[in-house]
Amino acid sequence: MSLVEQTHAALLRLCEELVERSVRRLPNERDLAARLRTSRTTLRKALELLERDGVIRRVRGRAGGAYLTAVRPGAPEDLAEVEQGRRLQRSLNTVKGVPQMLHEQGFSEGTRIISARLRPPPPRAARCLGIEPDGQVVSLLRLRYADGDTLSLEWMYLTASRCAGILDTYLGSVYEGLRTACGVSVCSADEAIDLVTVNEPVGALLNQPVGTPVLRLERVGYDQLGGPIEYSVDLFRADRTRLNVHSGAA
Repeated sequence: MSLVEQTHAALLRLCEELVERSVRRLPNERDLAARLRTSRTTLRKALELLERDGVIRRVRGRAGGAYLTAVRPGAPEDLAEVEQGRRLQRSLNTVKGVPQMLHEQGFSEGTRIISARLRPPPPRAARCLGIEPDGQVVSLLRLRYADGDTLSLEWMYLTASRCAGILDTYLGSVYEGLRTACGVSVCSADEAIDLVTVNEPVGALLNQPVGTPVLRLERVGYDQLGGPIEYSVDLFRADRTRLNVHSGAA
């Protein structure tokens, strides 16, 4: 499959999801190209295919952009239809990185590294990881995309004494980098889930209005020896994520 075909397929999936949510307009070309990790030339060729097939209508000028033909101006959102939109199925029974989950479910994955450095641990991370307040952690802040649209904002803190080498690897898939560069596997995790609302800085990154509800997942990950190695706080867009859990009889 050519790059144009791959981009076209990812855009089609994004269009289908936006239609389910009654969103009329695609993000701008610069944002789409960055999120899909492709050139603007390739993106424009894929957009031309969408326009040829009648999926979008492109308008020039100040109010210009790529508009979805299946969404009428002012069409009200229907909650039942929104809930049927395509979402990441986030299993709470397994320990997997977001890139692996997205790949397995047929999404186009993208990651923006906002910050990656060594720093003293925040108090909560220090307690969960058993690190002294004047110690060091690997601190990562990443923005995740699925099919070109924002999915989650993730803060991750790793024990620096064992994981500092991760800073020399591709930070889109930390779990894979920990295995290959540091000999560390995150084998189990304790997670707590809350519903919170976004403030202005977080809303700007997730492209969501202030006050939008999101899923907050707080996680402590344990290595192959059972020791704490990761403390993370992830904010997942509630309109793009579904949590799954399998339960059995006690």
